[in-house]
Amino acid sequence: MTRSKRHSPAILPPVRTLPPSLTHQRIGLFGGSFNPPHSGHLHVAETALKRLRLDWIYWLPARGNPLKSKPAAFYERVHQVRELIGHNPQMFVSDFEHWANVRYTIDVLKQFTRHSPNAKFVWLMGADSLQNFHDWRAWEEIAQTIPICVVSRPEAGPRALRSPFARKYAGQRVRERQAARLPGLDAPAWVYLKAPYDRTSSTQLRRDAQKR
Repeated sequence: MTRSKRHSPAILPPVRTLPPSLTHQRIGLFGGSFNPPHSGHLHVAETALKRLRLDWIYWLPARGNPLKSKPAAFYERVHQVRELIGHNPQMFVSDFEHWANVRYTIDVLKQFTRHSPNAKFVWLMGADSLQNFHDWRAWEEIAQTIPICVVSRPEAGPRALRSPFARKYAGQRVRERQAARLPGLDAPAWVYLKAPYDRTSSTQLRRDAQKR
């Protein structure tokens, strides 16, 4: 099978797009461009999975990101995320943004929480994303919709913890040793998890690819 055929949306196996409507499970939602996905993304997901005691993580590749350059084809990135997470039974990739024709995180969250109102959702992000979280559409509404877990990333910690989000919601920050309480808390609530750094970045991977 050739690489181009392997990335064709027509032959990708079916993707689960939403959790069961009646679930009460603890679910992390991990959105991003994943352009390309890499070990740093997996590090964020695995850290949150363990420290928050999550049942599942839904990886949500974005159709596009207004704050970044145009990413690779959507289903190419879906396929790459699948390869990255391998056979981890607690993680899978959802093509929800493509299927539902939505683009912004707040719209994704509204549909997930409406579909599964009893699920204990948490939004996952690396500290590098928290630095410009205040530039996201309706960022305060996102913060007030579900709890947020931020995982440390190289050289991002100090700036992330001085970001408008961190300052505005300083009183709602959960202590790291109590991180497992975060799923199920009323938003706004957030935690910052320190973890050994993985210095891989999508930007550097793209630069390296261009040099080849």
